[in-house]
Amino acid sequence: MYEEFIRSNYLGKRTADCVGFIKGYSWYDPQTDTVNYGSNGMPDIGADQMYQAAREKGSISSIPEIPGLAVWHTGHIGVYIGDGYVIEAMGTHYGVVKTRLSSGRWTHWLKIPYINYLNETEEMP
Repeated sequence: MYEEFIRSNYLGKRTADCVGFIKGYSWYDPQTDTVNYGSNGMPDIGADQMYQAAREKGSISSIPEIPGLAVWHTGHIGVYIGDGYVIEAMGTHYGVVKTRLSSGRWTHWLKIPYINYLNETEEMP
């Protein structure tokens, strides 16, 4: 039954797991509308390796109010979008969803080392 669900909802379509969601963002080239494997300096690594590679990180209780930070717990990663919410890929039954940071699952935050974050004084173009 689960195989049937996957075939009808995901087979032949673009899908991503939690870390694939983040890598897809980094590997995406908006000029060509393509995803280029391993591009923009982001290696093909898992959620735990991404957390280990981060130089700036802390416990979830100390998360700064910076949209775009990653949130992490062992084996899973999401993206903090601000105001207490996270975007995460939650598997084939749920897809990519918006959840509350306060769900209690997240243990740490991090700046993904392969993404450039704006300083608080910078504005988006």
